[in-house]
Amino acid sequence: MNRSRAGRIRGFTLLELMVAIAIFVIFSAMAYGGLMTVLNARADIEVSLEDTRTLQMALFRLEQDIEQIRARPIRDDFGDPRPSVILDETQRLEFTRGGRRNPMNRNVSSLERVGYGLEDERLVRYAWSRLDRVQDTQVTQTVMLDDVINLEWRFLDAQSEWQDQWPVPDPTTGAPALDGAPPQVIELRFETRRWGELRALYRITTAEAAT
Repeated sequence: MNRSRAGRIRGFTLLELMVAIAIFVIFSAMAYGGLMTVLNARADIEVSLEDTRTLQMALFRLEQDIEQIRARPIRDDFGDPRPSVILDETQRLEFTRGGRRNPMNRNVSSLERVGYGLEDERLVRYAWSRLDRVQDTQVTQTVMLDDVINLEWRFLDAQSEWQDQWPVPDPTTGAPALDGAPPQVIELRFETRRWGELRALYRITTAEAAT
């Protein structure tokens, strides 16, 4: 066998080399596309898990607050009496809760005034720095959930009847009771762009006022 023939056997023609490169490019693109699909799917899963954690934390915080409601009316910024649990016309729920943590063992009440409402499609938690407020009482606002497009509350009274308002207005005067017992159960319905419509029930474990 002469040298020129051996060189042709050992090497590639230009056409063969171009075909090999084309095949390599195709398989590389397929592998890259598969890798990107996996990475995108992983990113979607991580976002979904984070959204789920945020939702669970919001519902858990709601449960902690509502199930410790106490029958302790307050006075608002202008000194007017305000019921222990009250729902206003904007569907903002405000109430007195017990079980306030005191890690520094300070001489403060275990009661706290908190609330939940909807602002700019966000579920917001409100916490006032004192029960009986004055005009400069500080309120801390914490966003619990984004993209909330609707929020509604209902209340199960002592006669096991559902009420859309709380306190229930007096049938003769129409005025709300200021020192009545809290509801037995509070129902929350809200709609989000991520999860659709959700419903939660919270049983109030005690209606006794704490000191």
